[in-house]
Amino acid sequence: MAHNLPASEIKLYVWPKLWDIPSFDPYSLSAILYLQLAVPGKFSVIECTDPDLSPSGQLPFLVHGQELVASFSSIVKYVANLAKTEGSTYPSGDVDEFLSTAKRSQRNAWLAHVEANLGNLVASALYATQENWEGLTLPGLASLFPLPQRYFVPQKLREAYQPRLEGAGLWAHPPPDEEEKKKTPFEKELRKKPTIDKRKFLLVFQREKFVEKAKPILDIYSRLLAENTFLFGDQISSLDTALASRIILLLNPPYPEPTIKDLLTTSYPNLVAHAQHVQEQVLGSNAPSIKTESHRHSVWSLIPSGIFSRKSPIPKLTLEKTDEERHVDRMRWGFVGLVIGSL
Repeated sequence: MAHNLPASEIKLYVWPKLWDIPSFDPYSLSAILYLQLAVPGKFSVIECTDPDLSPSGQLPFLVHGQELVASFSSIVKYVANLAKTEGSTYPSGDVDEFLSTAKRSQRNAWLAHVEANLGNLVASALYATQENWEGLTLPGLASLFPLPQRYFVPQKLREAYQPRLEGAGLWAHPPPDEEEKKKTPFEKELRKKPTIDKRKFLLVFQREKFVEKAKPILDIYSRLLAENTFLFGDQISSLDTALASRIILLLNPPYPEPTIKDLLTTSYPNLVAHAQHVQEQVLGSNAPSIKTESHRHSVWSLIPSGIFSRKSPIPKLTLEKTDEERHVDRMRWGFVGLVIGSL
């Protein structure tokens, strides 16, 4: 994989762009917003659908020379430190330089809160409801993966969120289908009487439950922001990018079932205005353009690892494979066998 970039340039590997948003993943979007704020014009975004490239097995991660940094908080810390070690090249790397020690501690606590609680709302909007999953998220994710991954990887991503969202009360269980039974003439006559639409009733109940779960979370950030432009006053911070990235992902995608989106637009105008302000300042027409490339899949990516020895441009940790990784390998073997058999 050749990117034709200087060895010293920062490369940020993220989940790809969807719905005119730089990334559908809140962590990846937060990292893009932060780097665009801290080191504008001095990094490139590599769109990637292979978390195995990351030392932690998750996206996003940052590559700078021989340094590999994973997780949003670690990326913020690393880039901020560049302002001290390479100040002439990255003078504005520490976006939170204006924060006191106490404020930095508050930032860290709020960052964890945003990732856990507001992150659940984003995951719920994208993965929990059947309407949004089938009408928006599944087609979008499938378009990012090559064959045969597009047929099973999106579903695996959804299943990974299910236990977390069920624990938070934000998973929408589809209504059970009524069993088809043979009806006698008398039973058919009874069916003509009006009955309650159980499916419609259950969907309304689920929407109300989501609103009840979402309101306390959004109330917290609405009170925290109050009438301020940014969370810590008039200066933007890394926490602003984390909050804005999740509000953007709740607002911008064309959700078929927009319960949380409608709640935001009608009841939390300050959060909507904050996200739009951050987006305009960081990604607007006056901001430097972001260099974006794709980590392309090839036929080699479909072959289970270990068959051929290939040098990777990114050093990786050697970890024992999980059951999911072994399942993916088996699917790849099956695809390879199918291709060979067809030939």
